[in-house]
Amino acid sequence: MRVRHRHRALLAVTTAALVLSLTACNGDDQAAATPTTGSDATASGPAATGAPADGSPSEAPKAPEASQAPEASQKPNGGGSANNTEAYAYKHPCAMTQLSLNVRQEGTRRIIEVANTGASACGLDLLPAVALGSAASADRSSSLRPLVPSGIGGPNHALLAGTKAYAVLDLNPGGKAGAKGIDEMNVLVSPSHMPNADTRSFPLGAGASVSGPKLGLYHGSVADAVASMRQADIAQQ
Repeated sequence: MRVRHRHRALLAVTTAALVLSLTACNGDDQAAATPTTGSDATASGPAATGAPADGSPSEAPKAPEASQAPEASQKPNGGGSANNTEAYAYKHPCAMTQLSLNVRQEGTRRIIEVANTGASACGLDLLPAVALGSAASADRSSSLRPLVPSGIGGPNHALLAGTKAYAVLDLNPGGKAGAKGIDEMNVLVSPSHMPNADTRSFPLGAGASVSGPKLGLYHGSVADAVASMRQADIAQQ
């Protein structure tokens, strides 16, 4: 009898332990199977805006820095200052002190080259004043003046700092017999803006023949100055 009671007591304890174990397993399965609602997920996870999980304030994402373009330069129109523009040149005539003048020979042509050696733009007349005569004569009133293009008008020729202007004189475009006693050319770079004292003289060289000379307007290239010279058709005043 004592053996049976002990056996029954042991069986009851074993059965109770088994029931408790099964109950615990079912509870875990229910917890794992229970879906998390949207509100619960939002509350438990980090904010969607990228805020750190510890609750400290977040910085807004930084936009990529835009690359900076290099500053525009007004070259080759010379420099970048406000007094080195065409608009400035139209209002400020050139002075001989800010220019250099050179004349070179190409056959019967003389290339008149004017360079702005100053720091500011300036305005030239549309063409220089040229007189051809004798170096031995003190009186230049009888000097020969070349033909120039008709219909001349418009603003001054803008000469920016560091740039050059060219005017072409052809002493004998027709190749005819030249006048005697002409061996010098006198050039006034900008006659309406400069005094006669700024006139510069250049020898024509041995064997120069002058007949029906033609002079063109100032241009930025020799080729354009030659094309202008070919259109000369009236006497220079």
